[in-house]
Amino acid sequence: MYHRILVAMDGGAASELALDQAMVIAQACEAEVEVVYVVDDRSPFMDVTGLDPVRLVEDLTTAGESVLAAARGRLAAGHVRHATRLLGKPMVQEDIAMTIATEANAWGADLIVMGTHGRQGVRRLVMGSVARGVLAEALAPVLLVRAQPA
Repeated sequence: MYHRILVAMDGGAASELALDQAMVIAQACEAEVEVVYVVDDRSPFMDVTGLDPVRLVEDLTTAGESVLAAARGRLAAGHVRHATRLLGKPMVQEDIAMTIATEANAWGADLIVMGTHGRQGVRRLVMGSVARGVLAEALAPVLLVRAQPA
């Protein structure tokens, strides 16, 4: 059974569903959950004239802290042992996946749960795939939870 479940969240609907699934598994296995949020400062707005990049990173960090606070509340209400962690500032898409996989490996996760948006075609090519990168780099199995169609 699972003892340490890492959940990667980004504030989107798919990551909320991933947390739901991780909680069900954790409750069944009496596992500990670590929820991580990677500060994604590679925003397309970073290079726009007139925007303060320091302020933008602060806003992204605040958003991550808010996601983690909500996750803590849900996990506590579900009586799941947990920890949360705000991670790094990757500058490229691949670094987000590597950051998640590195944390999972270092923490000793025996399952990683994360949402996927299910993008296809050009959108997937342009946006990249954090989930695919985590699959390639993580030592633990990865459970991908797909977002519900709108």
